[in-house]
Amino acid sequence: MGDTPITKFTLRFRNPRNHELLGFVADRFGVTKNQLAEEMLERELSAAALLLERDLAGTLDLLRSYRRDERIDADIQAFAEGEAYGEDPLKSRMLEQGGPRDSLGVLDAFSS
Repeated sequence: MGDTPITKFTLRFRNPRNHELLGFVADRFGVTKNQLAEEMLERELSAAALLLERDLAGTLDLLRSYRRDERIDADIQAFAEGEAYGEDPLKSRMLEQGGPRDSLGVLDAFSS
């Protein structure tokens, strides 16, 4: 085993069928469930890590290609137009006059 300590991890199966299949496949391959699970996780994690790396590399390429001085005027204009036009979702509105609606009679209970 060497000097590297073995990290322990408890795996809880939500689907009992997965646990059964793990045992069946491990028996057919002549390995332990732990060994099979670790090898399968290693492959899946490696594939997922490659996808993440590709996504991050793409984002990094986009950031590197951005030239602030080439777009600053257009960005300022786009921001100004976004602030000046259109309906403001946070704009306050006047309520209609006619008194508050009190469908539960709370105001009547305290008016005596």
